[in-house]
Formats: sequence, structure tokens, C-alpha cells
Amino acid sequence: MRNNRDEQLFRDAFSQIQVNTNSLERKVRENMNIRKVINPVPLKRTGFAMAASIAIMLLISGTVYAAVTLGVFERFIIEQDPAFGEVVTPIEISAIDQGIRIDVIAAQSFGYNAIMYLSVRDISGQNRITEHANLIPTLNIPRDDERFMGAAIMGGHEPLYFNKETNTAYFQIEFQETASIPNSIDIIINEIRFDMRRTEADFPVALSSITEASTIPNPQYFSNPEFPTWSAERILTPTRGESFPDLQGDGWISNVAIMNGHLHVQLVTPRGGMPEAGGGRNTHGTTISGAMLSTSDGEWVAPVNQTFLELDKNLRALSISEQQNMAINDRIDWASAFPYQLMEVVFPIDITALDSYSLELLGMFEHSIAGNWSVTIYTNESDEQVRSSTGTITMGYAVIESITVSPLGVSFSGSINGGISAGVSSLGGNSVSIETPAGNILIIENPSIGFSEMYGEDAVFNGFARAELPINVTEVSAVMLGDTRIVVE
Repeated sequence: MRNNRDEQLFRDAFSQIQVNTNSLERKVRENMNIRKVINPVPLKRTGFAMAASIAIMLLISGTVYAAVTLGVFERFIIEQDPAFGEVVTPIEISAIDQGIRIDVIAAQSFGYNAIMYLSVRDISGQNRITEHANLIPTLNIPRDDERFMGAAIMGGHEPLYFNKETNTAYFQIEFQETASIPNSIDIIINEIRFDMRRTEADFPVALSSITEASTIPNPQYFSNPEFPTWSAERILTPTRGESFPDLQGDGWISNVAIMNGHLHVQLVTPRGGMPEAGGGRNTHGTTISGAMLSTSDGEWVAPVNQTFLELDKNLRALSISEQQNMAINDRIDWASAFPYQLMEVVFPIDITALDSYSLELLGMFEHSIAGNWSVTIYTNESDEQVRSSTGTITMGYAVIESITVSPLGVSFSGSINGGISAGVSSLGGNSVSIETPAGNILIIENPSIGFSEMYGEDAVFNGFARAELPINVTEVSAVMLGDTRIVVE
């Protein structure tokens, strides 16, 4: 009888509540921005009257949305125990298309970096999501310079867990940008890959029957003593050749020749840009990924040169000067203007024993679907969790102009006097550590570093040392880049 009386009190209380629906969305957003992530505790059973009181309090405070959906985040924290669960903001926003639901469970931006946890579930009953599922979100971030609008650099992408019972895959996604990532972020996902695996096929023609072929100057050749295998001075003439035998997918064998004791294998494939959103287009086939050469003893032959070029519809590549002028003066759709990618691999070979070699073509089998899974999320303010350096530090040819430390890792950027070779020689091989009261803590031995100008004398660079666990930035007094100590404020 007590439960019946409690239930009646509960219903009476709800009937007297008036919710201002006009301000509800604003209040929810404000509440999401100020919520703190707390360590989860085991849930205890409560009496019906206590549950009613809690529900009434939540309604009065205007946090209905948070009350209804908070369990998704807490359940994820308890079940998955993600590495950065203590520093992210609960989001819990969904997008559904093509019978697939994507949930952005949590996210957080820290200066130039951001992290996101999301799940992918097939709700159509087709069970298309497996442990091999994959997707690559991008961030749509408006910039003053239109050439960089919507640009985002993937810093880390790893599957966390696949639940066979619910047909759900969970992911941790990290982003690294060249400018600050705001607290309001548009996340765009236009393709989901259900399956991806490597396939192999023997080259259909004996190497002893291959002759020399015509060549052309490489329009993007540049001399680099430190990396002589990056670019060949001359390449085979691109052609619209034969499709891959036994691979039955996009791409073709453009040209093959034996010249000066070397085997040249030139392959062309569509660049594989993101499918258009909303089309629901399925892809099911193989795309070229490379070539491998081995001897009769099963020993692999290492290539002496590899050249990669982007080609237009006429199979023509821009020269270095044309490419630089276009990048400066025009904002174009590169995927449409240059729909093909050329790869030419050069192997040393004994021309007196050609039949003792085996050439294999490699492909990547892919099954995917296009759609529109796009959402806008709002994360908490994080200025207090980002620490930065002031002034500049010179390391060889590199001038470090900015260092930032966040729970996700250490970012650094600056300029290079002398081009990419000088930059690699100055920055390459330097480990990244943080200085704390407990001593120096190694973050990574070889951080990833990207350069903006591969061919010019003046280049800028961006580096990121990804932390395996959240960094307590309040304890960091300096960053050690190799033997160079950089104080952070």
C-alpha cells in the first residue's frame, strides 16, 4: 500500500510542474558546458519516493535532457574504461542514416588537439558492423584563410571494443589541428567502412618478356641528398593500361619496364576521396595499394625508389612551381581536379635471371557505404587545462615558436630555415618528455612532425607527442624536446 501512495504522490507532483520549453534547450546547453566529469560509482537501488524526488528536482532545474541520457556516458565509462574518460565532456548526440546509428558519446578540445569517443551500430538488422568496421570523422572548422576551411589532421584512430551481442563498435578518435579547435565543433562523417583487408595477386606476365618503355621527366622531381629515394628524376610514361588481374577493382597497371638493371612498376588508382553525403552509395571492391618483388628463395627485394604523383583527368601531374602557384592563388577541389594517384616503384634486379623473381600486386579490399552522419557538439571550456610556452627556442635550423601541453599530449610548431631536410635533421630523433615534481616523464621517443613546404627553403612545421594516459598539466613546469628545455607558463 505504501508503494501505491508513493506512486500517487509522484504523479501529483509531475502534474503540477510547468516547464518553460522555450528556454529548455538553452538551459541544457549551459548545463552541459559546466558539468564536471566525475568518477563513476556503483549505482544503488533507491526507494520509489526517493526516485520521484530526484526526478522532480531535475525537472525543476531544467536538466531533463541530461537526466535522461546521462546513463549512456556513465555506462560507457564503467564498461569500457577509456584512457581519457576523466577529461572529456559527456555529449550523447546521435545521427542515423542508411540504417546505421552513430553516437558521439563524449568529446573535448584542448587548444590544437581534440579527442572523441563514439559508437557505431547497425540498427537495420543486417549486422553489417563487425570488428573490422572503420570510419574517419573530420572537423568542419571555419578559418580566416579559406584554403584551410574544414581541414583537420588525424592524430590517432583506434577501435576500442566490438560488442557482438549489440552489433556495436566503439572508437577513440584524436585530432591534431594547425590552429585552435573551438568548443563548438561540427563533426562530419560521410563514409563507414564495414570491411577492409589486403589481397594479393601474381603479376600475369613473366618478367623475362618485359622490355624497356618510354619515360618522361618527373615534373615534381627535387634533389634531396638525405632522402634520395623519395622522387625519381624520370618516370615511365603514364598510360591507361590493364586492370588488375584477380583483383577486380579500381586502378590499373599503367606501365612496366626493365631499364638499367632495375624493374619499374607504375600503377595508377583513383584517389579515393570521400563519397558524397546522403547518397547511400555502396562500394564493394579492391583498390591498388602497391607491388612487392621476391626472389626464388623467398627473400623480399627492397625498392630503391618510390615516386607518388597526383594526376589530372589527362594523367598529367603539375610541376612544383605550378602546384605552389595554385596553392597560393586558388582554392580548388583537389580531389576533383586530380582524381588519380600514380605510384612508381623501382626494384634492383639481376637481368640475367629474370625468371627467378616473382612480382606481386597488392590491393585493399573494401566494403563501405556513403551517408550523412553529421552533428554539432559543444564541449566544456578547457583553457585551464592547456599550458603554453612564451618566446622562441632555436634547435639547429628549427625555430620553435609555440609549445602547448594538454591532457592529450604535447604540441609544438615553428619554422625552418633551409627546407624540410634541415628540419628533419634538426628535429628528427628528439624524444619528448615533461618535467614534473616527480621527475621527467617520457611521452614519446619519436613524435610525429609535419612540414608545410616540402620543396621550399622556408618551411613551417607542426609536431605532436601523443600521451598514452592523461597528463596532469598542473604539475608540468617544462617540456624537454631532446636535450632542450622549454619552460611552460
